[in-house]
This record gives sequence, C-alpha cells and structure tokens, in this order.
Amino acid sequence: MSVKSEIEAAVVSIHENTNDRTARVNLRWEGRYQISDFALNKLGSVLNSEGEDEHSGWAIVELPVKATVGKAIPLLKEAK
Repeated sequence: MSVKSEIEAAVVSIHENTNDRTARVNLRWEGRYQISDFALNKLGSVLNSEGEDEHSGWAIVELPVKATVGKAIPLLKEAK
C-alpha cells in the first residue's frame, strides 16, 4: 500500500482482539516523522502507540475502530 503524500500515514492493516475489545492498527508513512506526529485520534480511542522503524508503527485502539485499511491519517498540524 502506498502513502498518498508526506503529510499522512496510511492504515495498512487492522487486527482485532475481541477478547480485550481492542485492535492493533498498523500504519505506514513517508518522510521524517514519528507515529506521535499523526492525528491518531482519527482511529478512535488510542490506548498505546509505538514506532517500529522510521516509516511504520502501530496503535492499540479500543473497539470499534474508526478507520479502515487504506484510510489516510493526517499529521496533527494538518488535522481538522
């Protein structure tokens, strides 16, 4: 999955854990950003997040997740 621009992250996969009522949302982006630079609240209620490398990371979100695979998550400074 490609990222549309350097000012957003793309949701590349969502793995639900119904026992915990959470989901792991995997994100990918271009540019020199950290996962905390993105408006993760667009995913729903975020419990935790972490960068995996310079262009990817994940967030643990309470169900229901407000995103689908392919959704673009903007940078915080670009979010409205």
